[in-house]
Amino acid sequence: MKDKMIKELSDISRTNQLKITETSEEVAEKLYQYLFKLGKGIEYFAIQNDWFTKEDYSNTNFYKIRHKRIKTEIKQRLSSYTENLKDSEVQYFLSHDKKNVFFLSPNKNHSGWKNLFKNNQEKIINLVFKFYILSQNLAVETINGFEELLLIHSQKISKDVLIVWGQNLSIKYNYHNVLTLTLTRKNLRFLPKDKYSTLDGDDLGELLVYKNKNYYFDRLYDARRSNSIDFMRFDKDFDKFKKTQLYHYQNIISKLEGFLSEWGISFQSLHFQADHYLENSFIKNIESVESLEIINNTGVDLTVLDQQFLKNFLHYQGKISLLTFYNSGKTISKYEKVEIEGEDNSYWKIYENVEWSSIKLEREKNYLVLNKLLDKETGSIAYQRNDGFWYPSIEVDKRDGNKVDFYSQLKKKFNYLETGAFFSMQGIDIPEFVTIGDENSSLSVLSYATKAVDQNILSVDTQDFTDGLFLDVSNSISCYLSNQKNIQEWEKFYDKYKIKISPEYEKTLIEIGIKNWLKQNLINPNFGLSISTQSFSEKQFVTIYVRSPFNAKAQAVAIEFLYKDSYIYIKNIIRDMKEIEDRFRFLKRKRNKSEKLIDNQQYFVDESAKIYISYYTNDLFTPMLIGRNDILEDMENGNLKINRQIKGENSSKLLPLVTYYNSNINPINRIQNMICLDLGNESFIQYFVPSAKSINNVIKKGFRVYHLIGKTYSDQPIPTSELIQHPITSLHFTTLTQNILKISDNSQSSLLHKVAKVLIDN
Repeated sequence: MKDKMIKELSDISRTNQLKITETSEEVAEKLYQYLFKLGKGIEYFAIQNDWFTKEDYSNTNFYKIRHKRIKTEIKQRLSSYTENLKDSEVQYFLSHDKKNVFFLSPNKNHSGWKNLFKNNQEKIINLVFKFYILSQNLAVETINGFEELLLIHSQKISKDVLIVWGQNLSIKYNYHNVLTLTLTRKNLRFLPKDKYSTLDGDDLGELLVYKNKNYYFDRLYDARRSNSIDFMRFDKDFDKFKKTQLYHYQNIISKLEGFLSEWGISFQSLHFQADHYLENSFIKNIESVESLEIINNTGVDLTVLDQQFLKNFLHYQGKISLLTFYNSGKTISKYEKVEIEGEDNSYWKIYENVEWSSIKLEREKNYLVLNKLLDKETGSIAYQRNDGFWYPSIEVDKRDGNKVDFYSQLKKKFNYLETGAFFSMQGIDIPEFVTIGDENSSLSVLSYATKAVDQNILSVDTQDFTDGLFLDVSNSISCYLSNQKNIQEWEKFYDKYKIKISPEYEKTLIEIGIKNWLKQNLINPNFGLSISTQSFSEKQFVTIYVRSPFNAKAQAVAIEFLYKDSYIYIKNIIRDMKEIEDRFRFLKRKRNKSEKLIDNQQYFVDESAKIYISYYTNDLFTPMLIGRNDILEDMENGNLKINRQIKGENSSKLLPLVTYYNSNINPINRIQNMICLDLGNESFIQYFVPSAKSINNVIKKGFRVYHLIGKTYSDQPIPTSELIQHPITSLHFTTLTQNILKISDNSQSSLLHKVAKVLIDN
């Protein structure tokens, strides 16, 4: 495989990781010396079994009960040192097993905690770094009283309720001695004193002062819904940039480096630099789908014109010859948005026009479900609360006692692991069904280029299809595309007005193609998926996917694949959990629950060679790209602008590897068709897949790096030099997908694992 790569060094991108190069004992001693010099120490105590009742443990607010009890205990222990200690001044962290509490104390001579450091190094270094960073006069307002420091992003009053968006700052510390700085979005609700009901009437919890009024922490909201916290934004206003995650990552990782340097703790900055590239290795085409049935769950019936548009569009664009509509295109549900006093969240009333449980699917068909978008972040996923209202949330699998949304029900009812039968269905979440809009429209199926439209010429082009009516641009184009039967004329019109399919619908069509191939291959084992030709003619391998949510039954699937002469075939699917566990004994288990597998395990397995290869990205082991070095300094000095209009070297070097290959490569958009690899590590491959399109002005999520690591069944690591040459590694990198698994973006995951996930989650 290496012979297909370009060998070239990229510019360096900074990441959110550092590696400590000293032993745990050495780090503990230097942390002790730091605290001692400042008159501080760390004490600890064990949580007693009789502190909490069974009712406490089952209470949904148990974390608040525990938080209060811990702070009460700490304040008692510190009472001999200081009086009237505020809750926000009490700094503590729970141990990993939740059995011990470490807290800051004026007793600088206490050193017993050093003996526990090795097994609690992450918690203790977070406690010490939180103390350090609060002394650094951060430019951002913080809430200090919780375990993790919360950086406030925004505050808003909604009917006497204070809604706070922010980010928890924490450091992950893994067994490779790698520190990973993480920022986690949080959404909190605070109440004024007259509306705050306490656990026993005398403790008002964590306090926040807003506009000279005291507010007290009440509860957490689901932070995975729509919010204004961006990873990066290109804006002339420097103050807006200073509210982005990229700014905080750059600023805080510098402070972490400064802290370690100041106290003589040796470390290595883990920058990312690609040294090899694969170009044009993505899968871009999937076999077309012959037939499709649409289930309308948008809340509004599809009109005759809507249905005719979809028939034409899917025939010409998706090569779908037969399109049908469940319930004649009428919506199966009705939606009504509800505002609840004192709540910042979106709530809904949902009515079943067609009883959801009565809907049956046929194995021979492909289904597209048009779902009502309830929230930008959570999509159509929701559960019904006890008061009858529906709340958007992606955590419906934890809501066994609650009714869940239609599409979640449908996927569960026709789940492959439960039924042993695969049903090809794909959902798309839309606020409403819109056929066409201009290039700025994100809601429509298609868009046209405004500059390409002359309304007088358009009227002439569409007059045979508008019944003599004077229509606006969108409706004129929609009428033409809905009624034009000549494919050559359709294509000419498409090109003339520069009409494009939206990324969301394009992704959805290819998702349907993937599931249609899976369905066809399960019916006919000789129905293969075409991929790029490999240097070997044949290879058998297995992919495994394990899904093991907290407090839920673990699920797993293993798929036996055959690569032969540029085609991938599914030879067998194993869904029996015991068989998978017995056959693949390297699967990882939870430390405190050895009978349960760890969540989100993904493997390629070469059984003939007795090796397995995993790929992953997570906060504990893999980095995030946060831009080049010295960004903040150069911006403060006026040497670097964040305005997107700035061209040239200063613009291109802001986000290395994300927007360009390196300074010597032309055109710079070649990076969009490349996979960037770092082969410099001894026993794992790092890789990054850039965006398939130009970077938007606002970037919601960060740029994650993936790791690919191989081991033998006896748990011996496979050297990178061997791993990069293995046939499975080649199959992994030539089955990554472009514009398929992400909206208008490249995917870092293999289509072969996508198939495994589909069989569990659909």
